[in-house]
Amino acid sequence: MSMQVHDSLTRRLLPFEPADPKHVTVYACGPTVYNHAHIGNWSSNITWDILVRWLRASGYGVHFVMNITDVEDKIIRDAEAAGEDRATFAERWTKAFFEDLETFGCLRADDYPYATQHVDGMVAMIQKLLDGGYAYLAEEDDGSTSIYFRIRSFEHYGELANLSRADIRAGASGRVKADEYEKENVGDFALWKGWVPADGEVFWEPTFTVDGEPRVVKGRPGWHIECSVMSTAILGDQIDLHLGGEDNRFPHHQNEIAQSEAATGKRPFVRYWMHRRHLMVEGGKMSKSLKNFYTAQDIVDRGGPMAARAFRYLVASAHYRKPIDFSWSGIDAAARTLRNLDEAWKRLTKHAGEAVPSEFGQEAEAAFRAAMDNDLETSGAMAAIHGLVGEANRRIEAGTLTPEDAAGALRVVGLANDVLGLGLGAEARALTPEQQALVDQRQAARDAKEWAESDRLRDVLLEQGVQVKDTKDGQEITLL
Repeated sequence: MSMQVHDSLTRRLLPFEPADPKHVTVYACGPTVYNHAHIGNWSSNITWDILVRWLRASGYGVHFVMNITDVEDKIIRDAEAAGEDRATFAERWTKAFFEDLETFGCLRADDYPYATQHVDGMVAMIQKLLDGGYAYLAEEDDGSTSIYFRIRSFEHYGELANLSRADIRAGASGRVKADEYEKENVGDFALWKGWVPADGEVFWEPTFTVDGEPRVVKGRPGWHIECSVMSTAILGDQIDLHLGGEDNRFPHHQNEIAQSEAATGKRPFVRYWMHRRHLMVEGGKMSKSLKNFYTAQDIVDRGGPMAARAFRYLVASAHYRKPIDFSWSGIDAAARTLRNLDEAWKRLTKHAGEAVPSEFGQEAEAAFRAAMDNDLETSGAMAAIHGLVGEANRRIEAGTLTPEDAAGALRVVGLANDVLGLGLGAEARALTPEQQALVDQRQAARDAKEWAESDRLRDVLLEQGVQVKDTKDGQEITLL
């Protein structure tokens, strides 16, 4: 079966047919760097990491771009509060983003364009929109001058957000300067925001041509124009896949379509839109006021060394078009499942030795591939792997799994491991001298049949991310 994806614009499951049959262009909305990304953001980033891994595993060349929004309302506000200039503040949080990216085992995108590196391109696109009658200059009540996109000038406005023409007509007489807003506030949106004193030193002073006259408009780009320019600058005027959380669907992605297609004259701007559903926390909305707002560091601090992998597994085990319900008990359950998979990986590796893989596992591989091709049905893909591991374990216990069959199972589990990024069989860090001393003390306690002390030392090691399991061949160490 060829790959199919659910396109958010047409709201249909469609055969995946990139413009170039061998190469896929992918753009994902990246972080606005003013604080740590929360786990809702990371549920999207992990999903898109899995998608890109699967495309590559399926034989496609992939050019994956994720932007860094380093100029925006919240950045200016919080940099001022922190007493830092915009660039220093944004770079600090960009570094934190990349650290969290590594924490959750995500591969880096091929390009990370910064919005501030593409302001000239934004000015050029806005000028095209002015020339085409899609944009206009507006004097604000605060005395600044901004440039807005005239949504009534774009015939297809509202398709992605499922807005009716009545919705558009009702709102289009007004203007919306804020970057983020709801459907109820539909209206002309800011392409270029006029400078106000609160912006401080954050501004550019380009010259636009308006009605044949040059106008210097002091200000900065709006959020929506940033992604249109960065994506087209690197991937071209039309791209295959555009990714984001469902909250990006309106207004951000809807506005991207309008300004990109109006500026380039090419339609569609995006062949397939994919949106990750929200992450819930114990059945409710994540919110700082409810004290259930978590970051990568919160996950590791509270859940221990295994928790980041467990969170990734939690995301991978649910379909991206269904909400994820996060809970600490869910993280614990995911960690237990990963430990079982870690043990199965080691068992299969030891049993297989240097054997050549047999056909064992091919049925599970076919089920895994079919699920992944079916709009990234990761839950079904994981079910196929768990079924294979269960069968292999039963055969090992019965003494009927040959080394060749173990190698066959390991090959298929390895495919899932690479695609889902589960971290099975990864090179583990070395034990610290202190941890090795605890392991040796525990062995001595067992030799002396001091079982209570042995159990105590096992628990101490587990708290440090070192799992010890007793086997007939001695202590088996797993670094979590």
